[in-house]
Amino acid sequence: FSQDARYLVTGSADCTAKIWSIKTGQCVQTLDGHADAVLSAVFSSDGQFVKTTSSDGTTKTWETETGRCKGSVSGQDPPTAFSFTPDG
Repeated sequence: FSQDARYLVTGSADCTAKIWSIKTGQCVQTLDGHADAVLSAVFSSDGQFVKTTSSDGTTKTWETETGRCKGSVSGQDPPTAFSFTPDG
């Protein structure tokens, strides 16, 4: 959940993460760019970014509002857990 509890982010086997409005239940953003299942997704403390990790071995940072990927890090094994620091 986003810190303000207005949104939920989910990862999926279809290689995407989705941001959902809690109020309407509608998908408001699809984060598309991984080559394999998205294993984990988390909001930054200010809600401006989402970080995802995938079975493809990448971790990506996304702009919440635009869905644009701001950066990607590759490795052999995907991380099993990650988080943003309180200052972003």
